[in-house]
Amino acid sequence: MSKRGQVQTIAPAILALVFAAILLVFGLVITQALRDTQDASVTSSVANETTLQWTSGVNQTMDKATGECGFGAIGTSPVVYNATGEVIIVAANYTMFADGNMINLTNGPYSNFTWQVSYDYTWGDQACVAGNKTVIGLGTFADFWEIIVLAIVITVVIGLLLVVFGGSRRR
Repeated sequence: MSKRGQVQTIAPAILALVFAAILLVFGLVITQALRDTQDASVTSSVANETTLQWTSGVNQTMDKATGECGFGAIGTSPVVYNATGEVIIVAANYTMFADGNMINLTNGPYSNFTWQVSYDYTWGDQACVAGNKTVIGLGTFADFWEIIVLAIVITVVIGLLLVVFGGSRRR
């Protein structure tokens, strides 16, 4: 076998690595698209989520609105209590928006106290969570790209050195 033929044996390995990188990128794009298509079809409930102290006109976002994958909407009828007196706070004192934001409308007797809010909400379920974890995991693959490229370069250099200096010499 000639030296040129030996060098050409490295080409399929390089092509396989390039093909694997392309498949990884396509897999990342497809998984992210699948994650983003998860509709908020699962309904869950929260009981007595404690809020910060309220003052009039202050917006607060419920925990699940920012903490659940594929968050959809909060139901229309939350139950709100004054956390210190266990007194129900009537809906005229606040506005709950579907996106998980809640605003205290008045400076009434329930201002400057923490509230406990119980509500139903929709979210994307475990498929959204699994898709999100996969996208994050594949996204961290880029952290190792330099090591992989370095390993490929070292492999090619060692292969070339073996081709040039290896083999039997005729005397």
